[in-house]
Amino acid sequence: MTTLAFVDTETTHLSPELGDAWEIAVIRRDHDGVETEGLWQVRVPLEHAEEEALRISRYHERFGVPDGCDAISITSYGRPARTARMRLSLPEMLFDFQEMVQDAVLVGSNPGFDDRFLRKLLHAHGRKVGWHYRPTCIANLAEGYLWRDRPEVMAQQKGPLSSRWLSQQMGVELPTADVAHTALGDARWAKAVFDAVTDFPQERTA
Repeated sequence: MTTLAFVDTETTHLSPELGDAWEIAVIRRDHDGVETEGLWQVRVPLEHAEEEALRISRYHERFGVPDGCDAISITSYGRPARTARMRLSLPEMLFDFQEMVQDAVLVGSNPGFDDRFLRKLLHAHGRKVGWHYRPTCIANLAEGYLWRDRPEVMAQQKGPLSSRWLSQQMGVELPTADVAHTALGDARWAKAVFDAVTDFPQERTA
């Protein structure tokens, strides 16, 4: 089985030329099916930030990198869920991120968007891209599946199909309001849609 990295980024702008990824999530699924989650927030410049992008991702509410720190790794644990935030230097964060995506195929909702921001981050710090050059979009997968499985429904649709509609047609619940537009929440949603299309069995988590 191909190693996959379900990814999502929250960014300060829609354009990688003007903005940066400030929150990054990766769910790595190794060839044996074992999964590992990673979630980071990174301090980035806001001079060219788009207020709408910050609003949608709730940057001002959720950004948690302490003053004087480059990045943090965020881990949820326990019941009820508690959150641990480990301070990292940017080199440490980039090393951990690269370990998670090494030799993997990126999978997400419009992963080309995330790919561009992630490449910018790595190239800005002299790092090489280690993932496969061709990402996989869950919307494209779901659309192809539905054209084969339910062509009569697909033929009634007009215009570009949203990933939200395609998710619902695949029987995958949409992220709730408090989870949508968070990097890990959207990466988990992308994984659920991918698994619905491919009929992947219950995963094993490291």
